[in-house]
Amino acid sequence: MAVETFTWCERLGVTSSPEYRTRSSKFGNGYEQVVGDGPNNKVEVWPLTFVVREAVALDIKVFLDRHAGFKSFFWTPPLGELSFYRATAPSISPNGAGFYTLTTTFTQSFLP
Repeated sequence: MAVETFTWCERLGVTSSPEYRTRSSKFGNGYEQVVGDGPNNKVEVWPLTFVVREAVALDIKVFLDRHAGFKSFFWTPPLGELSFYRATAPSISPNGAGFYTLTTTFTQSFLP
């Protein structure tokens, strides 16, 4: 199966919350040794919100459900490069007048 690309535009004001994975070892004299955990120790996490019409909300939901939280897809974050991401299950709420708010979180993933 070919890797799909997520192409919908998120709401303005999205904020990245990068995470750095580290390992540490503390010693009795107060010294602590800290190293990065693996070659990809920085992982970008993007909580996203979409306010869209019903048809677009359904398209986004179908895309995310098809990837089921574990299949990676391509996405280009703001000020970033095209990378692999996984998404949490979307939370959907109707706003009225045919508009819906859909929220999810994209977490960067890496090839083995």
